[in-house]
Amino acid sequence: MQSSSEFERRSPGRWLTPDRVAFYSCLVLLADLGFFFIHAYGAYKLRNGHVVAPGWDFAVFWSASYLTIHQGAASAFNGSLIESLALPLQGLTSVNMLTPWVYPPTFLLVVWPFALIPFPLSYPVFVFGGLLFAVRACTRLLESRPPAAFWFAAIAFPPVWIVGSAGQNSFLTIGLIGLGLAWLERRPWLAGLCFGLLAIKPQLGVLIPVALISGRQWRACIAAACTACVFGVVAGAALGFGTYAKFVEAAATFGRDVVEQASDWPWGMPTVFGAARHLGLAPGYAYAAFGVVAAIAVAAVVALWIGHARGPLRAAVLVIASLLCQPYLLSYDLVWMALPIVLLWEDGRRYGGRRGDLPVMVVAWLAPVVFFLPPGWSLGSAMPVVMLALLAVVVRRGCGENKSMKTRYFENKK
Repeated sequence: MQSSSEFERRSPGRWLTPDRVAFYSCLVLLADLGFFFIHAYGAYKLRNGHVVAPGWDFAVFWSASYLTIHQGAASAFNGSLIESLALPLQGLTSVNMLTPWVYPPTFLLVVWPFALIPFPLSYPVFVFGGLLFAVRACTRLLESRPPAAFWFAAIAFPPVWIVGSAGQNSFLTIGLIGLGLAWLERRPWLAGLCFGLLAIKPQLGVLIPVALISGRQWRACIAAACTACVFGVVAGAALGFGTYAKFVEAAATFGRDVVEQASDWPWGMPTVFGAARHLGLAPGYAYAAFGVVAAIAVAAVVALWIGHARGPLRAAVLVIASLLCQPYLLSYDLVWMALPIVLLWEDGRRYGGRRGDLPVMVVAWLAPVVFFLPPGWSLGSAMPVVMLALLAVVVRRGCGENKSMKTRYFENKK
């Protein structure tokens, strides 16, 4: 292990003790439970047509599964058919909620069986199955058993409750990226398999090829490409290759009618594009701002993966940059922020931290709680600032390590 002077490390401070982590986590957990209680009580007890019931996004998945089983896969892309099934499950009678199916056939193949069991049973099966997979996958990134305070913080992390309440697929995607990163050095073929399975939500894996090529991870890169191709062919053969045309059409319509109207999102869209639209920029200028930040994120990935930074830092920069490279995200996607926080904690535990790192990590952990606030506050538009700060922490650590490695190299040459 390198000495602290070699990495120019500074103490991260002792103010955040395990007892305080547990205490603050319990306070946030109360807000998490309140968020879930409002949706459950308002929808099931008060039957308030303005309050969406738990499982609101899984209702779309279940409806797509039902239509695929009974009317064919192409019917899942029919907005009126989806709404006729999903809206009653969401408990909405007074509010029109967007319920289109805009996922690729690869994910439709995954949810295909869920309507074989009733919605009240399939929803918790989907959520808890995904949660167990995510926990098992992400803990493989840790080299030692985490302390109890770690689990308090993990359970209270607000996006975990948003994902569970919505019934989204984010537990599956974070599990796949986490398992892929954990296996990358020792089992590159299996890591590539996990990366390729992210074809269920392909936009989140857009930077994986960049990272693997930059890091010369050829076996994982080949395995990821082959897995994605085979997965796509199997989905097309099972559901009909015409579903890909339906998906492209639905995605284009969604981008035009929903994503580009990000200025109207009540909580604010947590992307650079969404923040720019919220500030009043036209779509063209918003895309330009997004492009600048995306270029910075890509450059950070290339720099750390080419420079052979420590494994946790390479993994962290890939995950946070993958979020910054999305024009469209919602609050449940922010569960991916858990990985950079955990990886920075693991790296700091082994090599020490730097001044200012810990406050950024704490803010990143706490910031998604803004999505529990009433609609109209639009504080979610500030999330890109938090993600950029987290990216800066990772890059500073990674570049400091690379600089130290070069210094040692030239000293040895002398």
